[in-house]
Amino acid sequence: MESLDVTEAAATTRRQLGLVPVVLMTFLSVCGGPFGSEEIVSACGPLIGLTALAVFPLVYSLPMNLLLAELCSAFPVDSSFCTWVGMAFGSSWGFYVGYWSWMASTFDAAVYPCLITDALFLGVSSDHDSVMVWATKTGIRVLILTVFMVPTLFSLYFVGKASTWVAVVVLLPFGVLVLVALPQMQWGNLLAVSSCSSMQWSRLVSVLFWNFRGFDAMGAYAGEIQHPQTNFHRAMVASLLLITGTYMLPLVAAVGVNQPAYATWTDGSFPVIARAIGGGPWLGQWVAVANTVSSFGLYLAESSANGFRLAGMADVGLAPSWFAHRDEATGSPRRALLFIYGLSVGMCCMDFTTILGVTNALSILAQLVQCSGALTLRFTHADLARPYRVNLSNHVLSGVMVLPMALAVGVFVNQVLLNAITLGLTTAAVTMGICVRLALLQTQPRHQYEPIPDCAQGT
Repeated sequence: MESLDVTEAAATTRRQLGLVPVVLMTFLSVCGGPFGSEEIVSACGPLIGLTALAVFPLVYSLPMNLLLAELCSAFPVDSSFCTWVGMAFGSSWGFYVGYWSWMASTFDAAVYPCLITDALFLGVSSDHDSVMVWATKTGIRVLILTVFMVPTLFSLYFVGKASTWVAVVVLLPFGVLVLVALPQMQWGNLLAVSSCSSMQWSRLVSVLFWNFRGFDAMGAYAGEIQHPQTNFHRAMVASLLLITGTYMLPLVAAVGVNQPAYATWTDGSFPVIARAIGGGPWLGQWVAVANTVSSFGLYLAESSANGFRLAGMADVGLAPSWFAHRDEATGSPRRALLFIYGLSVGMCCMDFTTILGVTNALSILAQLVQCSGALTLRFTHADLARPYRVNLSNHVLSGVMVLPMALAVGVFVNQVLLNAITLGLTTAAVTMGICVRLALLQTQPRHQYEPIPDCAQGT
């Protein structure tokens, strides 16, 4: 019990994040701006897409988020979900949920420097010297990754402050886009529906999930949040509203003008849309610059959370204790962050498009286990102190969670069956986690994790 008490005491003394920074860091971890939401409309048409965008957060994200907030308030330590899942199902499941979440976020964060580099090389032909082009692209990816990584080594307080400015820079051009579009909008465009033959329902659901994944990042640095008893559920609700509005307003404005036609929209179409609606090259370029800033913000927030996720796992014996070290001056888990950076450098050599399905699949696995653990504790540990509690009975809450969890299972199956490579990589990632867990059981002192249930019951 002593090891956990020390962890909790350290978390209490270093809490640096108030409500607003937590909301903005969650915004960047999940969303980072409207980029990537274009296919919500083009998959099935504006009426279905915008309706789904309004309904999905209510039936999927809100129940999941409030349930996570309930347990994060009860376990306000880094990698909070590892603690309550371990309490519900045993320490091995505590490891797996942390490993899946950590692995998904590590792959996801590595994508953003790759996206920027690929955008720079859009007009470059690789026919004559493909090896040179590949080497140049890889070098630029590593350079961008390094520039993005350095700010994560500062304090989480610095990351929270930086998130404020990143959010302003990203959202400002879209505010202008909406204002430019308003006088030209034809509201009937919002009722358009794609032909039955061109509807892509699985694509719509997949894109919606992708654009609303990552709220559990808040649990990764739960030990850094001030007043966790009240700030978790407030931050969850506020960030969900901000994210939904960030997607909805630009899409409604763009559909109203419908230049270019919504059926042609793909991921990354917003700069083209900004030019076409009458903003001219300057607005298109502004949106493109905001896209780069958004990629930086997404990496900053996600990698910072991932460092605390790994450090939090080390705190309770689910990862090598070497990763538990925080810098005395800043509280930053620099060892964990540099280790993640090293993995990301290796990923810069990969074709990132093949691993996006793996990222979604691992993230869904983590969410399903997190929610299952939270529901289980409602029945097995009813007396557990929960500073915030979802105001529903155990059975009603379980019934409410059936739909979002069933939807998550459906998306998981869709993602792993995309192609043989995705299925193989997902299987390999899960298998590697089992091997790592077995290796850790031989080297990590088991008593570090055992006291958690006793300590939690007395929280």
